[in-house]
Amino acid sequence: MSTIVLPPTPRHVPPLTVDVDAVRSFAADLLAAAAQVDDLGTFVAGEARIGDWYALAATSYRDAIAPLGRRADAMSLALRSVSRRADAHAEAMAGLVERRLTLLGEREHLITAIQALSARAHAATETEVAAVQADCDDSRRRVEGFEHDLTAWAADLATEEAAMQAAFDRVLRLEQVEQRYGGLADPADAALDAMPGPGAGPAEVNDWWDGLTNEQQQAVVAASPGAIGNRDGIPPWARDQANHLALARDLADWEHLEGRGLLTSGEQRWLENARSAQDAIDTIEAGVDPVTRQPVSSQLYLYDPAAFDGDGAVAVAAGNLDAADNVSVVVPGFGTDGESGPYQAARALTLYESSRFLATGETNASMFWIGYDAPDNLPWAEGWDAAGVITEEMATDGGERLADTLDGLRATRDGEPAHLTAIGHSYGSTTTGHAAHDHGIPVDDLVFVGSPGVGGDTNHVGDTGVDTDHVWAGANSRDPIANLGNHGWTHGETVFGAGLGDDPAEDDFGASRFRAESTTRADDSVGLDAFDDHSKYFDHDTESLYDISQIVNGNYDAVAPADHVYDPFYAGVQDPEFDRDPTAPDTDGR
Repeated sequence: MSTIVLPPTPRHVPPLTVDVDAVRSFAADLLAAAAQVDDLGTFVAGEARIGDWYALAATSYRDAIAPLGRRADAMSLALRSVSRRADAHAEAMAGLVERRLTLLGEREHLITAIQALSARAHAATETEVAAVQADCDDSRRRVEGFEHDLTAWAADLATEEAAMQAAFDRVLRLEQVEQRYGGLADPADAALDAMPGPGAGPAEVNDWWDGLTNEQQQAVVAASPGAIGNRDGIPPWARDQANHLALARDLADWEHLEGRGLLTSGEQRWLENARSAQDAIDTIEAGVDPVTRQPVSSQLYLYDPAAFDGDGAVAVAAGNLDAADNVSVVVPGFGTDGESGPYQAARALTLYESSRFLATGETNASMFWIGYDAPDNLPWAEGWDAAGVITEEMATDGGERLADTLDGLRATRDGEPAHLTAIGHSYGSTTTGHAAHDHGIPVDDLVFVGSPGVGGDTNHVGDTGVDTDHVWAGANSRDPIANLGNHGWTHGETVFGAGLGDDPAEDDFGASRFRAESTTRADDSVGLDAFDDHSKYFDHDTESLYDISQIVNGNYDAVAPADHVYDPFYAGVQDPEFDRDPTAPDTDGR
């Protein structure tokens, strides 16, 4: 009987232990260090020079500090270089991990096939030998292909590890750093010289950014994160990198001073805002994507802990603003400042989770935006911001900032435009109304929830500049804040010099009202329990969150309509939604 030659057993796949996220974190830490060292070089070249100091002492001083500045500049370039290599290493290792998993699967499949062939060969009759041998030969070729792939994988792994080692070896000693990078021009310098001035719009800024090389872009992030971190028109990924650098630097610097008891009261407040920004990031990244079951990613889109006389500015997104199919921006209102970041982050995360759950085939990004000076404290506390809640001045200023933000988000997505929704809550709806009316905003949908009024000059959906079929209003019938807007002919801002404009849930305004009752709503619209209803619009398992999420996803047929509020002169003062039981069984299929 003829002998059947079985295919060889494929080699074992070597183990590979790597923490890709730790490598990425290391690269980010190196970039943060590069930014801090670059600050030293800039200081030596600028503020460290004493303008009116002259003669021999001044010359000696400048000669003494000049080498320090050159070394700092060289070290910054070196750290950036290793950071870029580490980032590339993380991506390469992630690919190698995936390839190894594929190889493991292929080997397991081959082993199973060879075992089956061995059993067939043992039991084969003379007439079956040829067929079994043909299958063995086919498996042999597959093993050879596997062996080729395994050898290539091992070679690529060795090459990648050698490249990372070489990146370290080039900058192990100060002499190596000065020899390689000393006196080199910083790629960021020319790029920053060509940067559009403060009056440039987001589209012009984006054109400048797109015209830079990748090396220049990364250099700008490291050398001058403050120049682009809050600049509308810069892509979210770059703003996120720059703001993370600024945040890491601030936390390190201020916590060091705090530990030594050297912080001023103003710096202490900035530190608390910085900590809140980090807490907001952590809140979002603690979330789990309902589709992938992976941790939710975040982007630090805005970070300025000293903004608005120390109130702070911050915006963090759940999801990827650069690539998401559906992008929503939530504008909060009264009581909001930099330290509100974690609370607002929880809302943004909830909206992200809900909108993802309701449209599993699409991607989402939900961002809270504290980018204006909102009324945030009691008049007898640290200022008089709270008094601003009865007038539109702060909303007017905030509307201009919000319009620039939305223009920037749109400008950075020319190739793949997102479905963009602006959502104004409470006094944030007044701000959002001013952004739409005063400046025009490039949104697909405009949502007002819990609104005390959308601005005195915005009397109808047609005044927003947004398609009238895509202006929405949600109001809990027990929310006393949502009942503060103008109804009928009474206009507080013109009669009394106070007030925030029309109620967008009223029939004359023309917005599409959706259901927004809470299953835990107050018994009536007065008392402290009623004020709690003002904060429930983004809670899980609420009508409002469901409807807002469907709007964010562009799934308009799924939005549950609600009857409008009517002019009390003709129809009384009670909201038509007041007697509807939100806990009753659903009868409309939603």
